[in-house]
Amino acid sequence: MPLRRQLGLLAVTALVVGEVIAIGIFLTPAGMARSLGSPFWLLIVWLLMGFMALSGALCYGELAARAPEAGGGYIYLREAYGPVVAFLYGWKCMLVMDPGITAALAVGLASYVGYAVGVAGASLKLIAIATVLLLAAINVAGLRFGSGLMQWLTALKLGALGLIAVLALVMQAGQWSNFVPLVAQRAGSDPLPGALAPALVGAFFAFGGWWEISKLAGEARDPARHWASRS
Repeated sequence: MPLRRQLGLLAVTALVVGEVIAIGIFLTPAGMARSLGSPFWLLIVWLLMGFMALSGALCYGELAARAPEAGGGYIYLREAYGPVVAFLYGWKCMLVMDPGITAALAVGLASYVGYAVGVAGASLKLIAIATVLLLAAINVAGLRFGSGLMQWLTALKLGALGLIAVLALVMQAGQWSNFVPLVAQRAGSDPLPGALAPALVGAFFAFGGWWEISKLAGEARDPARHWASRS
């Protein structure tokens, strides 16, 4: 039975933004800054991975418009390289990548909740498990309800990030001395070649998620028309 196309442009956009701006952006920057020890190289890493994420998203947008079926990367690999490669990719996502990313984000969220309410240990694991189960139940409840909730959560996350930036400026929480030296690494930083690799992985993790929306191409309203109108 074909899927019902009930996701509009606003819902799909919110889903993309909500996937990208998740917990990862709150987990990786501190480690990246500590490892690189250079504002210049930290900016280079963010710009480079941002450009790569944008390039990938544009490619996926074109692929989703050409093959508007549910499945995303599975569909594209099947059409390009055959069913065997697509089959292996599907099992890899189900057994390794998707559960791993979900667990990492749930643990990250639990750590922030634990810090806010003052709990630790086994309680954090319970919070992480409960979060995954709650989100699963919301998605099982229905696509329209889940997409509506995602739109509200996306607006909340964007507002929270904007508020953090405004408060930092109003409260003068930053110091220009943090940008000095601009290029040279500070004492105690990791050697640059070794520091760049984990920093690039951390930035990719923070930008990740834009490919997930292609799995919902079969439930979007006329994705080819939406993409063509912006090409």
